[in-house]
Amino acid sequence: MIAMNKKKILFVALAVLICSCSKLEVKDYDQTFKDRGQPPVIVDYYAPDLIRPGTTWKIYLRAEDKDGDMVYVATMLYQEGFGYYATDYTRLEGKDRKGFAGYVSLKTFSDADLTSDQFTMEIMVRDNQGKRSNTVQLPLAFGYVNPAEIPMEWQDAAKHRLGVLVTRIQSVERMTEGAGSR
Repeated sequence: MIAMNKKKILFVALAVLICSCSKLEVKDYDQTFKDRGQPPVIVDYYAPDLIRPGTTWKIYLRAEDKDGDMVYVATMLYQEGFGYYATDYTRLEGKDRKGFAGYVSLKTFSDADLTSDQFTMEIMVRDNQGKRSNTVQLPLAFGYVNPAEIPMEWQDAAKHRLGVLVTRIQSVERMTEGAGSR
């Protein structure tokens, strides 16, 4: 009798196990792990390389992330004769975390001495897993030129401001004046 009960319990347990396994899906785990953990990619970018002092410099970007977990755009401005300014972070939210076309802007001052300085903006995008995109470098110089027209392919991106950079650039001349008066 006890042996019969053990057989019934074993049969019921086996039936439950078989029924529950019938709903399991076979997944390609190699593909799942390959799709997760992909870094963001900056697929295109544009910014005028020569602007008038006092103009707001707009940097247009297109970026994508298969994971949809981009967190921020990091910008690092380098100035010859000075070095790097502090990094600016522009937070991404909502649909922008999967992909975006937009711009970040940098206000500049009406300082004639900026025309003798050269800058390079380095830009990358980071995701929630700490992975970073390719880094792009954009040159910036100042001169007394008319504002650049936004190319046709960037017209839609021009309607989507991602953020404003808070870096306050100065000419090397102004920096050295301030250092000498101390």
